[in-house]
Amino acid sequence: TGIVTGMELTGIGVGSHPAVGLVLHISPESNGFEDLTTTRSPGEEKVILTNGLTTAVDKIRGESAGSDPTIAAIMDALLMIFDDPELLELADPALQEGVDASTALVRAIDSFGELMADDEDFASRVGDLRSIAVRIGHLLRGHDVTLTIPDTGQWVVVAKDLTPLETNQFGPSVIGVVTELGGPTSHTAIICRALGIPAVVSCPGALGLPGNGSVLVDPIGNRVVVGGELGEATAAITFVQQNDTPLITVRANIGSLDDAVAACNTKARGIGLFRTEVLYLDTIKEPSVDAQAQHYSDVFRQAPAGKIIVRTIDAGSDKPVPFLSLPREENPALGVRGFRMVAHYKDFLQSQLDAIGLAISQTGRDVGVMAPMVSTIDEVELFRAMCDRAHITNPGIMVETPAIIPLIPSLDGLIHFLSIGTNDLSQYLFAADRLHPELGALNSPWQPALLRQVHHIATLGKAAGMSVGVCGEAAADPLLAIVFAGMGVDSVSAATSAVNDVWIALTGVTAEDAKQAADIALAARYESESRTLVREVLAR
Repeated sequence: TGIVTGMELTGIGVGSHPAVGLVLHISPESNGFEDLTTTRSPGEEKVILTNGLTTAVDKIRGESAGSDPTIAAIMDALLMIFDDPELLELADPALQEGVDASTALVRAIDSFGELMADDEDFASRVGDLRSIAVRIGHLLRGHDVTLTIPDTGQWVVVAKDLTPLETNQFGPSVIGVVTELGGPTSHTAIICRALGIPAVVSCPGALGLPGNGSVLVDPIGNRVVVGGELGEATAAITFVQQNDTPLITVRANIGSLDDAVAACNTKARGIGLFRTEVLYLDTIKEPSVDAQAQHYSDVFRQAPAGKIIVRTIDAGSDKPVPFLSLPREENPALGVRGFRMVAHYKDFLQSQLDAIGLAISQTGRDVGVMAPMVSTIDEVELFRAMCDRAHITNPGIMVETPAIIPLIPSLDGLIHFLSIGTNDLSQYLFAADRLHPELGALNSPWQPALLRQVHHIATLGKAAGMSVGVCGEAAADPLLAIVFAGMGVDSVSAATSAVNDVWIALTGVTAEDAKQAADIALAARYESESRTLVREVLAR
């Protein structure tokens, strides 16, 4: 391979601590799936497929339900495809050729991928779907094949890319991840960040790393070093606490009651993003207002002290909610998702707001409620009216679409706060699917164009008398949190695993330090330049 001890590979780092472990290669071929013919009739095989598919999907869904909420939500979205009757129709031609149910299922997913080849958003998920189809195929044949990862030792998983099904099978022996594809907001990055596993994604040449050889995963240095030691890792900037409170408020991102409880064990001052769709992903029947209110009250009571920011349901065809009949779309990221669902499900959205309003009155918590994916003043006015009806007095919006940014001055008096979702804002700003395995660099939160937009939003929001927060994945980076503070952002929120690091960083700098870091980042012309120069100035 030409890779020798001391050689470095570069990519995009995920996480704030290094790891050293032995390389464990994972590839799609490791599943050992074979196309097989059958002696049974096509009709008999279709019965096997129909009955076995439901059982297998339930099994996989059950496995992911007990894992990290982030993985569970991603898996639910992918498994929706396997609940679609159209998939069985796509399997028919293969069954007529005399193959078994398992082979027909995998071919159906391949056919589905070909039909949707022009949809980049869907194409980025084909690998994830095929891995699930292969797993189901093995189950239909009476045996289960999972990743062969040793239970002991310290392993760095190396792959071209990883699917949520694969990351869902990680145990404590997996202490690092390296992938050739992916980006900072890919499934792999999001899951590794949630699990606290250091990773380097978008790392060309990773597949050439020697199997069983020792490597250093250095996410801060955005590199992998063959034979490297922990002492060689890029030193994390050590912030010495100068203040009792951080420069700006640090909150936690949650999606469930368990997350709220976990957030109480961090330095989080409240919740900056409560992803409410997680409450509905496993609900077959639309819950009553009282049932929803009970859920929200439970979370509000357990959440750490401070303001709670609730995002109304952000569902769509790629985030299935069983009791909402959301059609499959060619490009879900640009389709009916977030608050746009109001056109078809206004009654449900109103019931959610009514439940949140009831929970606020029951708990007495300070709660703001925001709508995702809004692009027009009409949408904001409608959301405000619905909040008024639910007796919600602190409405706000997510800033995710570039279209809403120039309209911020006109929102004065309609809403009280803005929350910047850097993940979606980045993908719409660069027209780059944030899950596309080859577009990771465009979705880096250090891209100058994105940072300048965040600054612009903060400036417009302040002028309109609104508080401005950042709740996207970018806020989990301590250095970026300092940059945002210097731009005039009022708060940041991050996954519970990142809250304390962000809090410490924001207690270890002055307002002048943050302003200097922000000015440097805003003046940078290149992604690598902005990150490098900010790091240099804060390390002094």
